[in-house]
Amino acid sequence: MRLKSAFEDFEANTLGGVPGLLGRYSYLGRLQDSQGNYGHWGLAKVYGAEAAQAAIRTSHRGLLSKVLKKPLAALIEDVQTSSSNEQLTEKEFLVTLDHASPTPLSRAARIHLGSVLSALSALVESRSNANLQCASQPLPPARESRPPAGI
Repeated sequence: MRLKSAFEDFEANTLGGVPGLLGRYSYLGRLQDSQGNYGHWGLAKVYGAEAAQAAIRTSHRGLLSKVLKKPLAALIEDVQTSSSNEQLTEKEFLVTLDHASPTPLSRAARIHLGSVLSALSALVESRSNANLQCASQPLPPARESRPPAGI
C-alpha cells in the first residue's frame, strides 16, 4: 500500500531536488515530448503510466500558474539560481523556457507567459549592459595622500 499519490511523490522526491521555480518549470518542459506526453520512467514504473502522466501534467500546470503569478523581481532572482544550476547563462536559460510550456496551452496563457519571459529577458539584458558599462569606465585617478599641514 502506497502512502503517497504519484503527484505527492513526484513533487516531493523529483521536483524537490530541482532548485528554483523556473528551474522546475524548465525541467518539466524537458520531460514533455512534442505530443504533450511526459516521460519519467521511475514514476511510471511505481504508479503506472497513466498516473505518472496525470501527476506530471498537474505539476507542470501548477508551476505555470505560479510563474505567471510571481512578481518579476522574484522571478529575476530565480533566473540567476535556475540558470546557474543548469550551467547556462541567464540569456541561454530564458531561451529554453520558450519551449517549456505544458501543451496544450490557452492563447491567453501563452501571451501572458510570453510577456513575462520578454520582460525577464529585457531585465537580464539591461543588467548585463549596466555591468558592461561599469566595467568599461576607467576609474578616477587616485588622490595622492598628503601629510597633514605642519608636519
